Amino acid sequence: MYGLIGKMTAAKGERDALWVTEVWDSKASHDASLSLPRVQAAIAKGRPLIAGFSNQVETVPLGGYGLKKP
Repeated sequence: MYGLIGKMTAAKGERDALWVTEVWDSKASHDASLSLPRVQAAIAKGRPLIAGFSNQVETVPLGGYGLKKP
């Protein structure tokens, strides 16, 4: 499993509209997902809601709702 946690600062008044949580099988699947049309559309929709990024950390998720158990 591959996780990426990063701090996003919402544009003024857009905090409630900005919510992103994802987990991938691997870093390679994350990287590949960035070229998918539906992901590109989500990025384009979310970009105006974001004022900035900071504090990015890679993680190894151990479990969670909707994830396969090891």
